[in-house]
Amino acid sequence: MLRLFLTVSVLFWQQLAAQDEVENFCYENDCIEPAEVIVDKNYEEKKFLHLQAVQTVVTGMDMNRAIETGLERLFNYSHFSNAAGTIVPISAPWTVSGYIENGTMEQTFLISVLIVAEVISPPEPTDQTVQLRSQPSDWYYVRAFDKKVDEQQYEKLVTEFQQDLEQDNQHFDPRFIIAFLNTHGLMHIAFRKIVNPLG
Repeated sequence: MLRLFLTVSVLFWQQLAAQDEVENFCYENDCIEPAEVIVDKNYEEKKFLHLQAVQTVVTGMDMNRAIETGLERLFNYSHFSNAAGTIVPISAPWTVSGYIENGTMEQTFLISVLIVAEVISPPEPTDQTVQLRSQPSDWYYVRAFDKKVDEQQYEKLVTEFQQDLEQDNQHFDPRFIIAFLNTHGLMHIAFRKIVNPLG
């Protein structure tokens, strides 16, 4: 029992430290902030207001290669590969989302990056593999991390978070979201909260 308590305490303090790192980063880099935050055991519930993003689907690659390919397409969109032939300002974080089946990530990923709020009507992409997305306000279960990990560890972290949410009887969309704030491992893992599971 003491070992379990110590393990939970260590995880809680690691989560708290990672969350502090994220908050410091966002304070310095003007990230999009949640409208509301509820602190749970070792994760948070966050409500984000309407967001605009540009996204692309990458299949048949491992996650790291998919992110690299996807970000190249999205960077091209933001630098003149759009109907207006102009620069479209984008913002951290960049995200990858997908599914884990039997402990393994499926090789189809949705890569996206936020368009800054000041851009009211972003121009259409000229690349048919790139799409604009307007995302309504929504709630997410979020856990922060501040250490760079490899793909197998991503699978483990996502699966552990899923299991914790299931153990807490939370209702959530099974598609995971990993939001990267920098290249040093500062990130969020999130699942969209299903607010009314009965419809």
